[in-house]
Amino acid sequence: MSRALLFAAVLVGWGNLAGALLSTTAQLPGGSWPFVVAGIALVLVSLVFARWMSIGPADFGLRGDHLRGALVGGMLGLLAAIVGTGLLRGVAPLLVGQSVEYAPLTTIAAVGLAQHTAFFLPLGDIFPEEVAFRGALLGGLLRADRSGTAVLLAGGVFALWHLVVLYKTLDLTTLGWPSPWFIVALLGALLVLFFGGVILAWLRARTRSLATTIAAHWVFNAVLLWGLWSTRSVVPSGCC
Repeated sequence: MSRALLFAAVLVGWGNLAGALLSTTAQLPGGSWPFVVAGIALVLVSLVFARWMSIGPADFGLRGDHLRGALVGGMLGLLAAIVGTGLLRGVAPLLVGQSVEYAPLTTIAAVGLAQHTAFFLPLGDIFPEEVAFRGALLGGLLRADRSGTAVLLAGGVFALWHLVVLYKTLDLTTLGWPSPWFIVALLGALLVLFFGGVILAWLRARTRSLATTIAAHWVFNAVLLWGLWSTRSVVPSGCC
């Protein structure tokens, strides 16, 4: 367990440092070549830690039914994204008294969003995170503790990894600082990420396939972005 916890600490530091240093290189989180390079580096570091923790292919999520896992994960990711889009577009405005908009999505063109979701999103975000969290980290935690503790820990580390990214992302929305809703939104987003991380960890352990969570994570992020983009409030050209 101690080696897995050390890797968890490395991940929390890595995620927040990368978010602080690389955020200016991308219009959307993970959407730049520096993020892709950092993602490749994270995969390599994760494989080194996996070997150090004596994690085999089965522990890493490489022995399950990957086709079935990807289909299940993709469907669950789609459902979650539809619900998430509905909450952000229909429920959140009723609570905060205004529409919730994410500034980068009001200016990005369809071709740019397509490039992001098809290329930069998987390489700079989805694949590295899944290899690190649902592959190496979860594998190490499960080897030490087969109870639900491993899944909960994996979810907590996943949420903490996103602290800086969440802060910067929320600050680009209509709920950004100094909005009175900023702290509430930040804590709510952290809670959602925690439960999302727990669900993804449980899915990977249940299906024994990393393809399940890769598909779920990718489809959720992509569909959520496209859903918010398609219902965005477009700022007219030349307007302040």
